[in-house]
Amino acid sequence: MDMKSKKEMRKEMLKARDCLTQEEVRRCSERICAVIAETEAYEKAGNICLYMPVRNEVEVTLMEKQARKDGKTLWIPKVEGEILTFYRWDEDMEMTTGSFGIREPGGSAAQPLTALTEQTPVLVIMPGTVFSERRDRIGYGGGYYDRFLTGRKNDRTIAVCYDFQIMKELPAEVHDVRPDMIVSEKRMIK
Repeated sequence: MDMKSKKEMRKEMLKARDCLTQEEVRRCSERICAVIAETEAYEKAGNICLYMPVRNEVEVTLMEKQARKDGKTLWIPKVEGEILTFYRWDEDMEMTTGSFGIREPGGSAAQPLTALTEQTPVLVIMPGTVFSERRDRIGYGGGYYDRFLTGRKNDRTIAVCYDFQIMKELPAEVHDVRPDMIVSEKRMIK
């Protein structure tokens, strides 16, 4: 089977995603967030890792108000060298623009996720560029989520994307972490 390289697929998907209007991004993001809020993984999670969206990624930050109302503790990532560290997202947290132009926790008051043990189940909501119906995932090429999730056996993972980002199959590698679930504006893949 002749399959495009990960790099080519990533480039094509990012180009297609960049073409979405703000209205399309908002409408799809609201739908995706509503579906996530109905999952058992969300209901059981006391701690939820979100991400700060860039370049028309699904706006998972739309979940913030409801998640706080539901008593969830929220965490957001910061790239520190080759490592993705999640920090507790407090409403008055100082934010800075970090790696790749992404908003991330700033200041020294931020509390890192290491405050949670690996036995504490966390729901990690993760972005990506391309996904398969078998739940394979192509991220942005840095392997940050793969490294973060390695060894965290109790965590649940939900990858979010627009439906056009889901292919029949993808080239997967052994170290690639498969999310437990993929949610798009049209379907949920478990």
